[in-house]
Amino acid sequence: MTGRGITAARTTAGGLVAAALLATSACGGGSSHPSTGSGQKAGAGATTSSSPQATPQSVAQAFLTAWSGGDFAGAAALTDDATDASTRLKAVMGSLTPQKLTLTLGSQENVPSGANTASPAQSSSGAPSSPASSASGSAAAPSPAAAPLARYGFKVDADFGNNLVWSYSSTMDLVANPAGAPVVHWSSAVINPQLGGSALLKAVPPKQIVVDAAGTQINTTKHPTLGPAVAALAAHVPPNTAPTQLTVEFVDPKSGSQLPQSASWPLGAATGTTATVKTTIDDKVQTALEKALVGHPNGGIVAIRPSTGDILGMAGNDPGITALPYKAARAPGSTFKVITTALALQQGLTTGQSVNCSPTATVEGKVITNDTSLAAGIKNASLKDAFEQSCNTAFVHLALDGKLGSDYSALSNEAKNYFGMNQKWDLGMGPATYGTAGDQQVPPADGLGTFARDAFGQGDIEMSPLTMASVAATVANGSFKQPILVAGTPQISATALPANVDSQLTTLMQGVMYSSEGTAYPVFHTMSGLGGKTGSAESNDTPTTKKTDSWMIVFDKKHDIAFGALVLNGGFGVQNAGPAIKTALGNLGY
Repeated sequence: MTGRGITAARTTAGGLVAAALLATSACGGGSSHPSTGSGQKAGAGATTSSSPQATPQSVAQAFLTAWSGGDFAGAAALTDDATDASTRLKAVMGSLTPQKLTLTLGSQENVPSGANTASPAQSSSGAPSSPASSASGSAAAPSPAAAPLARYGFKVDADFGNNLVWSYSSTMDLVANPAGAPVVHWSSAVINPQLGGSALLKAVPPKQIVVDAAGTQINTTKHPTLGPAVAALAAHVPPNTAPTQLTVEFVDPKSGSQLPQSASWPLGAATGTTATVKTTIDDKVQTALEKALVGHPNGGIVAIRPSTGDILGMAGNDPGITALPYKAARAPGSTFKVITTALALQQGLTTGQSVNCSPTATVEGKVITNDTSLAAGIKNASLKDAFEQSCNTAFVHLALDGKLGSDYSALSNEAKNYFGMNQKWDLGMGPATYGTAGDQQVPPADGLGTFARDAFGQGDIEMSPLTMASVAATVANGSFKQPILVAGTPQISATALPANVDSQLTTLMQGVMYSSEGTAYPVFHTMSGLGGKTGSAESNDTPTTKKTDSWMIVFDKKHDIAFGALVLNGGFGVQNAGPAIKTALGNLGY
């Protein structure tokens, strides 16, 4: 086949593999007759390279057709390493995200005598590349295989819209599988000749300047904990905005940063101006938070303006968790009792009503205890007593005794409907779910046992300082305002808390700070105008560290600010997270 290409444009993938195997005409190395004759239709027997009609060329074409159509599993099935091929195609194309991908099969190429089946490293133009410019990404050498049956070049056109198209050439070798049928010999270099086994490809827009609320460029050397957020904002393209320039880069799959000394391809013409992203960060607040964490290692703290949802500052000092203030996913412990109490109040319970703060409670054969200060429980306890002194067993009994309703999804629904959880928030960096590795911070309980553990902030619940700061902000404001980092970013809404419920929550959270029995009294009793809730929570590493996570949430209505703090393995809330927030308030002059 000379001077002729067969194009596989991205379309719906269903049936493309079979169709391509049967419809490819003879072009260099293929049969002299079309694969489909006498009205034969593509069927299940033609969906793999083991089909009697399969030739190296038809398999190569089918591979490109499936790949361009987004059928990565189908493409991978036509290789000699389906598992890695499927994983890499999905990861690389998911990172690159072109609007349209066109793959055009070229002529069969000569295979050098004695050549192995590793795809040769080439530049985007097809010329050999030097090791220094190869984006190896920790690639291992391809495993040995039989001598190639054929080698085909093909052209890649990745179209990102707005006349931004990245074009390059690559090659693939066809080898015989154990059954003797032709398959594509797989390596990541098939995707791009310089791509190694772990790196990703990404089309990056021109970096934007990220400034704080006062219009001053954020200095990530001064505020290193803002580094991840600033990097994300600098590269983020707002929805419905078509960039006029992109640069395709090889990036590290973990950090998202360009690999050192790797090649890059600019697309489009530079405009000569640099866009600016204005954030809600208050430099004074940010500095206060960072200083507040000194002496509290492995911690994170977030400050929010309750009336707007503006994130005023985010600080973290744990080297092991990037962006801990908003990416941590840890059980929130007793700070979650704010949401549980909101549900109980809406179910008709009152703060003066008696609850069962027993020394222990047994759930599905597991004994739940209180903190050491409440080892004996609280006799004749009210809901107010249980909240201020943080009695775990009282909240377990609320669940077991039906005081939270009979629906095991009730806490999940309360968290979503009134506190904005269990859905994606766009802080200005694109929609994402914060504070959990899953899709919901508070998933529906799968039974009474989980429901009871959820009630005091354990079970399946996960949160971050950001999401828990939002809980405090919701009580302070009376209604949820979705946190944002960029002013003007669309915010999802939630139902306002009933006025009587919000009023009672406010009183209870003030009691935590100023009642002599309140868990935060030792830290905050000398300050005024605050409401809060302490928390300590077990995590996966608690059996090793022998310590719980330290949590604290606080609101200050007078200054329109709310905080969420977490210190990993920091013990009780009053030991680390609480003092960190107190220091932040002091640094701000509050």
